[in-house]
Amino acid sequence: MSGENFSEFRVFLELQRRNEIDGSSAQVNRIPLFVSEIGVSTNKTVMNMGVPFVGMVRGESLKLAFDVGMSEKTINISGTLLGQSIAKDKGGNLKQVNLTSFEMAQLIHSYTDASSLQDDQNIAKIVFLIPSRANHNFEYHTGVTENTDINNLPLIPFSWKNRLYDNDFAVGVGDGKAHFTPYSDNTSATVGMTGFIRSFSTQINAQDFPAIAFSLDFEEALVIGDNPFD
Repeated sequence: MSGENFSEFRVFLELQRRNEIDGSSAQVNRIPLFVSEIGVSTNKTVMNMGVPFVGMVRGESLKLAFDVGMSEKTINISGTLLGQSIAKDKGGNLKQVNLTSFEMAQLIHSYTDASSLQDDQNIAKIVFLIPSRANHNFEYHTGVTENTDINNLPLIPFSWKNRLYDNDFAVGVGDGKAHFTPYSDNTSATVGMTGFIRSFSTQINAQDFPAIAFSLDFEEALVIGDNPFD
């Protein structure tokens, strides 16, 4: 199975190089994925401590919690690798080729093993699109009502961003509007979740040939690792 229309994909792995190339088309320096399941986990870190002697006085113990604004945010993706088209551009040197499912597995394993110093290998971002009714201001998108069928809703990229309506007081968050704007090929390059692949595993089963099952764990983070040699 190969040759699927790129517009049908809803989940992409994005290479670090993509943000450096102006005017990239939807598929350049991206790896689209056939996904069957997505798990999103948000684990909040809150420091807390018990208050001594309170239970003796009140007959009820008490804890104080200090919310220091820390969370661990992860995404787990399961799906199938199939033969598909890959487009890569290093800045005027565009190459597009159809890879087998086995080559796709090898490619992503090698990219997972690379570091943030390799712009053409490092997977620095993940994008997956979800149907949306409301924009950044908690108002319906143009042409959308409360009765619009979910299959006809515009798509926005999933993120941990808050709508601009909620966080206009916050500092340095940005993108409170862009992340809730219907997605298109011209959507801001800042859209998507930055981070790194924690693990990538594949299962080759003769009964499923040539499809290969995969599982991927991605952790959201601001990765520090500009390449001083590039």
